Amino acid sequence: MPRPEKWTLADRLDFEALVAADERAPDPAAIAARDARLWQEQIAPGLTAEEATERARVFHRWLEVRRGSETLPGKWFTTVWHWFMGLSIFGGAVLGFLVASGALYYAGARPVNVAVFLAVTVGVQWILLVWSLVVILSRGVRAASQRLLARLGESIGQAIAGAASHLSGEQRVRLRGELASLRQLSGRNLQPLGWAPLVAMQQFGVWWNLGIVAALLARVFFTDVAFGWESTVAQSPDGMYTLVHALATPWLALGFDFCPTLQQVEHSWFHYQSGVGALDRVAMASWWPWLLMMVLLYGFVPRGLLRAYFEIQMGLSMRRLSFDEPRHRAAWHRLTGPLIQSNRPPHDGAPSSEATSIPKAATQAGAGCVLLASSLAGAHAEIERWVTTNLGWRIACSENVEIDYPSGNDDALERFAAALPQAPAWLVVVPAPFTAFAAFTQFLARVTKLAEPTPKSAGFILVIALDAQGKPATPDAQWARYWSDFLRAETTGCATLHYTP
Repeated sequence: MPRPEKWTLADRLDFEALVAADERAPDPAAIAARDARLWQEQIAPGLTAEEATERARVFHRWLEVRRGSETLPGKWFTTVWHWFMGLSIFGGAVLGFLVASGALYYAGARPVNVAVFLAVTVGVQWILLVWSLVVILSRGVRAASQRLLARLGESIGQAIAGAASHLSGEQRVRLRGELASLRQLSGRNLQPLGWAPLVAMQQFGVWWNLGIVAALLARVFFTDVAFGWESTVAQSPDGMYTLVHALATPWLALGFDFCPTLQQVEHSWFHYQSGVGALDRVAMASWWPWLLMMVLLYGFVPRGLLRAYFEIQMGLSMRRLSFDEPRHRAAWHRLTGPLIQSNRPPHDGAPSSEATSIPKAATQAGAGCVLLASSLAGAHAEIERWVTTNLGWRIACSENVEIDYPSGNDDALERFAAALPQAPAWLVVVPAPFTAFAAFTQFLARVTKLAEPTPKSAGFILVIALDAQGKPATPDAQWARYWSDFLRAETTGCATLHYTP
């Protein structure tokens, strides 16, 4: 059985960038001819009949051929990722060493309090882990975190594009298009990007604990240090020994006798008023192996396991990424389908009569709700006037939404749902060009589910382009057909309207 092609997150980013670049190409016939040639000459000869039907494998081979020496988003991501992981290792080790060194400070007057040492080294980690668990279990906070990640990526992309203002117009357009591919991993495709910072955080935690271990061993072997305990929780040596022995149970069961005895616990109990003069030096030295095992078992091991878990989840989320979106199907047909030659100019003609005509149901709606993609917010007023004039609607609710962010828009969709009983028709206004169709499918499913309880609910999609001045314009014929084909293939039941001045 042939092994499946392994995709990395960098591969997926590069693939989306190349597909997006092909969509923006001025000559689709040339793109189709190029892909047909690549298929016949460099891809198909190396595949069996069974492998030639696997989109993941074919697209990966196509990516390898296309990528060449070009600088694509995947290379940026890999470079940033390596730096980020390197900084996580360096920062975790250095900070762990410095914090532990501070907690191990000993000048001879008072011993190092083992409770304080564990609180600032291991205890802080467990507080953060518990907080992380609350975040994971809280849907609202998790959605906010995903939204923050998406906005952070978009802001970085905009900053890079702004820094490239000295480039030529064509180069700037290409750069912005490639950066936009980062947003194409939205919705379910955002999962691999969401796991990446979690892996880096656990990498930081792993090396934080190794830095603590290094500081502890350096302090024990190269300097004189004394350990003792003073705690209001354990008010007697018996109580402290019970707690210490319970925490040491895992490694005691494995035969590692790294735990102070009851007598050593009693002889290392100190009060700040009395100092260390009356304490037993052997008893004070007996604590460091127990502390070492505490850091390893309750600090290093959980971080290592979490890092492995998040890395596995990132790999599994990469396997779940599909290639069944409309832009992927178009690339698939270019590669494996027959090459059809035509003398018709690539952008000749306007959208079909089916696209430009306004369904009778839309003009009879009376009242309706408008959900406007945030990228079109600058033309909000003009679009509302178009809806009122051409559809005759009384707009009961008009909201700006992020159509490439399926799990967000809670407040806007709550107001939308409240207005539906009085305005059962609804219109989602989308931009052309647009490529995050996977996320939009989920967004539209959420809107449709909200509209289900409303009798006679009817949904429509309005496709709009923006001109150089940011004003509404008729979408390109290719993008108009693209949206129509997508909505028909997804069987959304929504009629497609295309903006005409």
